[in-house]
Amino acid sequence: MSHLLSKIWKSSSARNVGRLLTANVFAQAIGLIVYPFLTRMYAPEDFGLLNLFLSVGGIIVLLSTMEYQYAILLAKEQRTAVAAVQLSTVLTFLWIAVLLVLLPFGGKIAGLFHVEQNTSVMWWLPLFVVGGAGWNIVNMYLTRGKCFSQISTYKVSNTLLMALGKLGFGGFGMTAVGLIVSTVAAPIVALGLTLRSRLWHLGKRLIHIEWQDIRKVAVEYKKFPIFSLPRALVNNIGTALPALLLVPAFGLGKMGLFSMAIMLSFTPITLIVNSVQQVLFQQVTERVHAGQPIRAMMRRITLYTFAGVVPFFALLYFPLPWMSGLLLGDEWRISGEYIRMMLPWLLMVCLNGPICFVADVFMAQGVGLIYECAILLARVAGLSVGICLQRFDYAIMGYSVASTIVLIAQLVWYYRLIERYERTR
Repeated sequence: MSHLLSKIWKSSSARNVGRLLTANVFAQAIGLIVYPFLTRMYAPEDFGLLNLFLSVGGIIVLLSTMEYQYAILLAKEQRTAVAAVQLSTVLTFLWIAVLLVLLPFGGKIAGLFHVEQNTSVMWWLPLFVVGGAGWNIVNMYLTRGKCFSQISTYKVSNTLLMALGKLGFGGFGMTAVGLIVSTVAAPIVALGLTLRSRLWHLGKRLIHIEWQDIRKVAVEYKKFPIFSLPRALVNNIGTALPALLLVPAFGLGKMGLFSMAIMLSFTPITLIVNSVQQVLFQQVTERVHAGQPIRAMMRRITLYTFAGVVPFFALLYFPLPWMSGLLLGDEWRISGEYIRMMLPWLLMVCLNGPICFVADVFMAQGVGLIYECAILLARVAGLSVGICLQRFDYAIMGYSVASTIVLIAQLVWYYRLIERYERTR
């Protein structure tokens, strides 16, 4: 047993996951320390506005690169990878230009969600896209080069800067936009800190644009904007649905309480799942290029995740509302109730997340889009039940159940793709 553990620890995959997990655990700890202060500085309505801003901004960030950033990692030649970075960057600036043209009409958009008094926050969207799309591009480039230490630097600095910004604005009573300004500024500053030693070198490589290479990348990886982008958009819209549908129906206050449940539950899950997924993506891509098996490795990941998560969730089920009230204040106790409703969904996110990239590796984005459309429709149906009955808790329960059912079917499909590869390699 000790020999096996030693062998696992010495593997490059384990070391890389370890680096990212260390950074993510530190970032998670910062969040847990800060939340009790933030919930006593900011009202649920402030968190509801932040959630709405992130929902709209997240959709624009996805559109900005058209999902071409994944070609950076999948490209076999470094020249092709650089061209993919350039293509993604050019597309991002084009979308920012479009956004700047549309911003003067922000008041009408805000009116759809009955948040006209907060129209000014929409002017932060272009900078949010700069930070979000910029990191999506740089993240893939660093992953390709196995620069996981620099990725860890970004994760820690981003979380720390965001926490300090939110505390600072809250301390000075600037709660109207404090959460949003901190959320926008932190990724940009963290990106600069991460690339400070490589910025000049990277800039020199990117400034020499070979349009022929860019056109070649755009054509060769056209499935990303044709299939992956709609799939990612549908997924993102599905995640944003609670804010987009429930804010007009129930207001920012209740949405703020639910958004806290999302942050508390998804922050640790996303950090850990993304760490494993990011390293696996790189490792599996290399193995597939070399015609090597991947089934045993993928099964181990899923089984170990299931064995670890289920007992942990079972222990958390009953004390969750009490823990939320103790950590955040009595007003936020209901956030723990919402997390309990979400536990089956959270389990499936833990199982699907580490291997969700297989659709891109095997260029099966078309079928992936069908699954994303299915989960979107199921979520709309689940939320609609609560809206029709004017019961916010029913809406959350319906949303969680719908997500769980479709994710189970999607996990089965991922393993069918893996099995098909094993038979034909």
